[in-house]
Amino acid sequence: MKVYYKGVLCNLATYRVMGEDKPALYYIDSPDQETMLKAGFVDVQPCLWVKVLTDEEYNEITNILD
Repeated sequence: MKVYYKGVLCNLATYRVMGEDKPALYYIDSPDQETMLKAGFVDVQPCLWVKVLTDEEYNEITNILD
């Protein structure tokens, strides 16, 4: 599902961390790289920028979608 998070267009999905699936945002587009970095995205693999969400961040995003 596509969502905007702190000015960054991204996909809401999961990312496997230490054997456990965590909610995460996958970068699609942003006005500039600074906006993406301020939103907390990190380069987990070459050309794959991900923001692993805390439970609070995930609940905030899903509440907005409801």
